[in-house]
Amino acid sequence: MMSVIIFNISGLAMILLLIAKKVEEKRRKPFFISNVISKGDTHIRGLYLRMVHFYSEGKEKTLLLLKRRIPLHSRNSLNKLFSFLREKRERYINEMRDSRLLKKPDGISEFFKNMSDIEKGNGEINDVYEDARQNDSVGLGSQNSEEEVK
Repeated sequence: MMSVIIFNISGLAMILLLIAKKVEEKRRKPFFISNVISKGDTHIRGLYLRMVHFYSEGKEKTLLLLKRRIPLHSRNSLNKLFSFLREKRERYINEMRDSRLLKKPDGISEFFKNMSDIEKGNGEINDVYEDARQNDSVGLGSQNSEEEVK
């Protein structure tokens, strides 16, 4: 429906321009429709130039934003996030080491108690704890090897 209306209007405009041209040829003076069209052309050209200028500036600003500003800002934000997480991690580790639970002798496991003794210099990681089961197996193993040798 809309295309039919636009088609009719453009057809009438073409007929009007043809009639205006015939009148100009007979009078040998510009017709008022030609004057209106000429003035409209200058305004349309000015509008076109403003739009081209607006487009080129917008394109330049957008490319600057996409290629420079956003990567710079994201890199800055990422660095701030990493430093914040590093500080939190260090604070958490320090709080974990200074924990009251670790200072209580009954609140920690044997492994951590042994590690504490080792850090204080009271033992070594490779210390062998005497166990009755270990003595029996070692003793039997040594007897068997002696018998085999004889």
